[in-house]
Amino acid sequence: YRHIDKVEEYINRPITRIKAEKSFDYWMFEHIKTKGKHIGKCGYGWADNSVRWCTLTLKRDVLKKFYKDNYKNTKIIEYVGIAYDEIKRFGNENADIKDNRYKKYPLVEWKITECMALKYCYDKGFDWDGLYTHFDRVSCWCCPLKNQRELYMLYSFYPELWAELKDMD
Repeated sequence: YRHIDKVEEYINRPITRIKAEKSFDYWMFEHIKTKGKHIGKCGYGWADNSVRWCTLTLKRDVLKKFYKDNYKNTKIIEYVGIAYDEIKRFGNENADIKDNRYKKYPLVEWKITECMALKYCYDKGFDWDGLYTHFDRVSCWCCPLKNQRELYMLYSFYPELWAELKDMD
């Protein structure tokens, strides 16, 4: 959040912060599923590569609701910060990226890699409070998709979060 505050100050414009009505913990442990596998069991459990419920529920759905509530009859263009060297996430080169009128990927269009984007940000004084010195990606601290190195960093530098992660598991 401090990083967002710094960006807001740098661009001299307010940044709207939105969040889900219910927490990650609610969806993980308390939510009663009414459709899909394991109907009636509590929570969604750990996300994985094929079922990323947390991204859908806590990010995409929240953004869709925000657009609907605030910009109902307006054509929205989303600018997504995926770097040029991340397009492999979309499978076949960047075909899925170029054909979408309402989603733009400027870093891909400008061929800016993640390393180039990070250097630009560091040159402007943005450092995410040093998180990139410990982690390959700045993502949710409890993401089950973290690699072993990142889990070791969590264990070594953030023992309170490591303890919480163990409790969650």
